[in-house]
Amino acid sequence: MAFMNNLCCFILDDEQNAVETLSQLLGNYCPYLTITGSANSVKQALEFLADHVVDILFLDIKMQQETGFDLLKQLPEHKAHVIFVTAHDEYGIQAIKFSATDYLLKPVMPEELIAAVHKVGQQKSSQAEQLAMLLQSYRHQRDNTQKRIALPDQHEIRYVLIENIVCCGADNTYTSFYINGENKPIVVSKPISEYEQVLSVYGFIRIHQSWLINSTHIDSFKKADGGYLIMANRMSIPVSRQRKHLLKEL
Repeated sequence: MAFMNNLCCFILDDEQNAVETLSQLLGNYCPYLTITGSANSVKQALEFLADHVVDILFLDIKMQQETGFDLLKQLPEHKAHVIFVTAHDEYGIQAIKFSATDYLLKPVMPEELIAAVHKVGQQKSSQAEQLAMLLQSYRHQRDNTQKRIALPDQHEIRYVLIENIVCCGADNTYTSFYINGENKPIVVSKPISEYEQVLSVYGFIRIHQSWLINSTHIDSFKKADGGYLIMANRMSIPVSRQRKHLLKEL
């Protein structure tokens, strides 16, 4: 996987011996990774990460007076994949809340470390394929020649005809795509805002903060309960008061 050779990482652990042990493991079993730096405290890590972009953060959780979570709380815009490396197994739920790629217990087993890094490579590969499709969409906005869009879910990348997308629903940083003729939505870990500009040239309208709809799949507009749309697949989509004028423009 080409992306594996381009990954760089950073290690945070309050014990320097632990930093050196993990560095040695990475050198032996993941030689394609570049270790760009390490730190023994959250303050040191923040200073380094302010000037460096990394792909993977290897974070200890329970340190002397702080935790790896303290670092993440001060890096709200970070794009790195987080792999927790800890001697404590009681923080798994918190790790999930911070969207950790993996959670490794000390002493780290080589096969578990390799698997965790491989997960990052798989996710970055999926993101790159999706980005390529999105960029292609931008290039063809004027003539509408883009027919499909790449939608990577947890298990696969679906290449969906844009005309078959009925609507898109937002749930924080996730977007659910409802496809004509399919019972279950395709859930993508990207915010709806990333798709709004791409799809707007194909008749999609942001009718609500949480909903982007394909105007060609509108069946009717109901005035009750503040106003909502009935789509061709019989879904009910709320229309915000501030955006009702978009319906009049159709």
